[in-house]
Amino acid sequence: MNSIPTKPKDATWTDEQWKAIWATGQDILVSAAAGSGKTAVLVNRMIEKVIAKENPIDVDELLVVTFTNASAAEMRHRLADALEKEIAKDPHNAHLRKQLSLVNKAQISTLHSFCLSIVRQYAYLLDIDPGFRIASEGEISLLRDDVLKEVLEEAYSAEDENKVNRIYRLVDSFTSDRDDQDIEVLIDQLYDTARVHPEPKKWLHSLVEQYQIPNDVTVDELPFIEHLKNAIEFQLEEARSHLLTVRKYALMPDGPAPYGETVELDLALIQEASRRIRASWKEAYEFFSTLKWSTLARVAKDSCDEELKKKAQDKRNKAKDIVNKIQHTYFARKPERLIEEIRLMAPTIETLVELTLQFGEKFKQAKLEKAIVDFSDLEHYALEILTIEEDGKIKPSPVAIEFQQRFKEVLVDEYQDTNMLQETILQLVKSGDESNGNLFMVGDVKQSIYRFRLAEPMLFLNKYLTFEEEPKSSGLKIDLNANFRSRKEVLYGTNYIFEQVMGEKVGEIKYDEKAALKPSAPYDDVEVPVELAIIYEEQPDTSNDNEEEDIDLMIQEEMKKSQQEARYIIQRIREMMDAGATVYDTKQKDPGKRMRPMRYSDIVILMRSMTWSNDIIEEFKAANIPLYAESSKGYFEALEVMIMINLLKVIDNPYQDIPLASVLRAPFVGLTENEMALIRLTEKQSTFYEAVKIFVEKEHSGLETGTQSKLEKFLKQLDNWRDLARRGSLSDLIWQTYLDTNYYEMVGAMSNGKQRQANLRALHDRALSFEKSSFRGLFRFLRFIDRMKSRGEDLGNAKSIGEKDDVVRLVTIHSSKGLEYPVVFVAGLGSNFNLMDFNQPYLFDQEYGLAVKAIDPDNRIMYTSLPFLAMKEKKKLEMKAEEMRILYVAMTRAKEKLVLVGSVKDWEKTKQNWCEVQSLAQDEMLPDYVRARARNYLDWIGPAISRHASFKDFSDTDYTPIQHPSTWQVSVISNDSFMKKQEKMEETENELAKKEVDDSLLQELERRFTHIYPFERATKKKSKTSVSEMKRIENLQQEDESEYFGIYYKNRKKSFVKRPIFMQEKQLTATEIGTAMHTVMQHVPQQGFINTEEAQRFLETLVEKQLIREEEMKAIQIEQLLHFFATPIGKRFSNAKKLYREVPFTLSVSDAEGDSQMIQGIVDCLMQDYDGKWVLLDYKTDKILPFFDEEEALIAEMSKRYSVQIRLYAEAVEKILQIKVDEKVLYLFEAGKEIQLEALV
Repeated sequence: MNSIPTKPKDATWTDEQWKAIWATGQDILVSAAAGSGKTAVLVNRMIEKVIAKENPIDVDELLVVTFTNASAAEMRHRLADALEKEIAKDPHNAHLRKQLSLVNKAQISTLHSFCLSIVRQYAYLLDIDPGFRIASEGEISLLRDDVLKEVLEEAYSAEDENKVNRIYRLVDSFTSDRDDQDIEVLIDQLYDTARVHPEPKKWLHSLVEQYQIPNDVTVDELPFIEHLKNAIEFQLEEARSHLLTVRKYALMPDGPAPYGETVELDLALIQEASRRIRASWKEAYEFFSTLKWSTLARVAKDSCDEELKKKAQDKRNKAKDIVNKIQHTYFARKPERLIEEIRLMAPTIETLVELTLQFGEKFKQAKLEKAIVDFSDLEHYALEILTIEEDGKIKPSPVAIEFQQRFKEVLVDEYQDTNMLQETILQLVKSGDESNGNLFMVGDVKQSIYRFRLAEPMLFLNKYLTFEEEPKSSGLKIDLNANFRSRKEVLYGTNYIFEQVMGEKVGEIKYDEKAALKPSAPYDDVEVPVELAIIYEEQPDTSNDNEEEDIDLMIQEEMKKSQQEARYIIQRIREMMDAGATVYDTKQKDPGKRMRPMRYSDIVILMRSMTWSNDIIEEFKAANIPLYAESSKGYFEALEVMIMINLLKVIDNPYQDIPLASVLRAPFVGLTENEMALIRLTEKQSTFYEAVKIFVEKEHSGLETGTQSKLEKFLKQLDNWRDLARRGSLSDLIWQTYLDTNYYEMVGAMSNGKQRQANLRALHDRALSFEKSSFRGLFRFLRFIDRMKSRGEDLGNAKSIGEKDDVVRLVTIHSSKGLEYPVVFVAGLGSNFNLMDFNQPYLFDQEYGLAVKAIDPDNRIMYTSLPFLAMKEKKKLEMKAEEMRILYVAMTRAKEKLVLVGSVKDWEKTKQNWCEVQSLAQDEMLPDYVRARARNYLDWIGPAISRHASFKDFSDTDYTPIQHPSTWQVSVISNDSFMKKQEKMEETENELAKKEVDDSLLQELERRFTHIYPFERATKKKSKTSVSEMKRIENLQQEDESEYFGIYYKNRKKSFVKRPIFMQEKQLTATEIGTAMHTVMQHVPQQGFINTEEAQRFLETLVEKQLIREEEMKAIQIEQLLHFFATPIGKRFSNAKKLYREVPFTLSVSDAEGDSQMIQGIVDCLMQDYDGKWVLLDYKTDKILPFFDEEEALIAEMSKRYSVQIRLYAEAVEKILQIKVDEKVLYLFEAGKEIQLEALV
């Protein structure tokens, strides 16, 4: 290790931090406990290397790997700030200025981003499209689904009968009779597990080898057997503990003394069992096969305390049950039979591996065809670029060697969350070995909580155990345990719990002095103890004969744990708020202002999962305390999302009864149950959609007209939506449904409306993201959602609050990692751990691969195989270690106040179990079996707290408490108190309801709620509009909508949309021709044309001046133009004294209520003839022939279409120019006629 500069006296770094910033010369592992400033250390190490006076390095010679993009952006920002400060001190330093310019090019990113840069740069070395893109999670899921189904279909239809039989045997072994989804999930998970290994194919092939056991191998030679023996040892230790308690009872003055002799024989039996287990499996089998317990000695009546006698019997029975369970679980079958069961599963495993390899290859090809990659591909492609194979061994490629020479140091944040594949990549780009390398790793194995994402904390742990504080031939290990986040009470409380529960056998790491948190934050000396609240259920009094009280007890039992814990948290929040609780604001620069009143936003409730979120939200809502629950589930269960997805299903296929019924009952259609029933009675045999159509077509429905109109409107909208779904984008369709139904506004007016609207926006945004993938269309989108739901996957509710909103937050412990909160409630500590994975007939493990139960599909028999038993015990211990780390993360989020809340069913029984460990020595941690058998967090916290001085008031026996600086405040509360408070609140509400109503108040409320704004029309009226818009609105108001719908529905015309440009080039629309004719009339010579040639030359001139296009010129019929000048109105046009064309105007018009509106328009032509009359002339190119051959019909139709427009034009001209319009004329080019609208306007 190179020399470390002396730390200045005014430096704020601890000695360990200083060492971590400056140490060099070998690989370095920094074990940084929670709140120890690891990010600051990492950033300052980078900065010091860049600004060093001697041998400074360039920013782009550092590879910095972070866990999230946000962390990478923060580090980049901090580095830039530090460089700017250094430049301010030395403005002429060229090196520093160069570094500032390189910051944005620096390789500070997530490992996936680094791999992406490698693959982009060296794509030519791979067989992939260099223009590839990263596919979205949804796109990959759909593609995986398609490929997996294709692989299975090919397997089922294979020509090799033997292969098909093996496939069917595999499927029968792992699926139900209903479908083969279970085998799809199995292949999917096996593929993902293999992909975290550097050589996934090799790892998959090794699975088969593990089941092909040679004939001479014994159980003791199996690689996983130690895990099984350790698990049996834990159980024997627990049995021994129970027997030692029996011995203690027997030795008491009033104890059952004769039991003493029997218990000694029992203890000898346990000792022999343990010896046999360690000797060999065969000896253990022989021992348990002949196991026989001694008969319990007789105790004379009244010779001892009957209660002690019963307790002793119960304890001995527990010990016997444990040992008998070991016998039945592990030694019911001969060792030879256990080995044979493993061999029997080898063909099935081989078939499974073959299918997985086929799936992997086809999946890769499918992605190559679409030029897409996923994140796992990035890592494997990068590994392929960075390695070459020589003599069957993997070695660094020239590219990897180039990276080794380029990067002076490789820094990795959150190292505990890496996996084997990522570790391999890092080892390829770093230089040297552990003793002289340049890899700097920061992390905390106690915060490794992502094993479910296939992270491997043992990578960190193994290095922690092999690296040394003063290394000679290994890497350097540095422990950072000074905490700059929390009060000492929070830290001492955390230390107290984990010193007793986290060990090497159970917990994977020993929580020793180096791991213990040291308070270093500048808080005051006010004592703020850690609170532990135990809420228990009142046990019913069986001697009570009062029926009413029994009913009350039943109601009380029905109260959920989630409700009672929520009510306790609400109570504590109110107490803190009412007491004027304050928090320490570290962002406040003025020391005198750092203490400020506590706000709701200072409080967080942490949960292991969000299964209680709905109940907690309801309780907080009732208590009128703002709460925001950040969930990763529940999106598809949200009412507004379900309704909109059902609407999309109906648009895709209306012949789906359940989605259609949901939509018809939705508020934007609004049918009642009775109306739905009568529709069904209209047509009982067909689909509901057919029944609706038949019902609408019937003239006498038997229902109110309102119902008929609702259905007619919906069916019309449905036709439009289905049309849009075929020709438009999915996101446009979804937003159009929001607009047409006003459902977005509706949900905004409901309770929690802001969140509901955010959910609907999220549905639209997810549709947008989906369309950016290689999949398209409504059907595929709905299939994608159905796939997620069928596999139990979900999305979180859309975020609807900001960081500064003053609300209590309810979040999972996982999402709180890396964050800190002044006040933390950790709830649900009595909820059992999730063991669902252990109910599957298979288990995955990164070390041993895949363990399956021994399955005989022919006889439908399943045995719990030895590998499965071993893997189950191993995975359980790993799960317990992970749960310990999750609890550690939860407790270390608190800055000032930590409140632990848990519920138990029977407090007395729970307390007795906890107090069994009170006899342990002061420095002894909880026994391995106690920690290994834990089913929830309270099973660790409770026994540990039972040894603390704060538990004295609850313990029934005397004990010597552990001497520890932690301070605890333990509360044991009956849930009956919450029921009574609820009853009191309900009684108060009932009393308020019974009070006489103040009539004057009622009248005032009625007046306010029924008030109609006198200028309601003005709120919907535009301040500025056009004449064309006003004409359209007035014409629509004259339409009979019900008649129109009848025509529409029975003889619906195709809707027209704007033609694409390539079609416009071939043929112009009527609107385009009309616009071209108006342009011609705007510039036409007043005197007209002598002949066709002159008119043609004029049109060509307009094209040259780019006033019209050549296509438009060709569409102008010169005959119509010449005919205009031959008509009476054309001659008046030629001879007019004054002629104004395309006259724009703006006019303020007031309605009957006095509300004014600006109207804009353009008059085609205004002229004054030789008689002095003013004529308003408007040109029309409408298609009217042969529909209106008769003069009378033509005049009536034109008046209907344009009377409003011409009236407004005339009114504007008269008001603005102060002249009287004498004539209003329409000239119809197609008919070659003029129509006087004087009498009709």
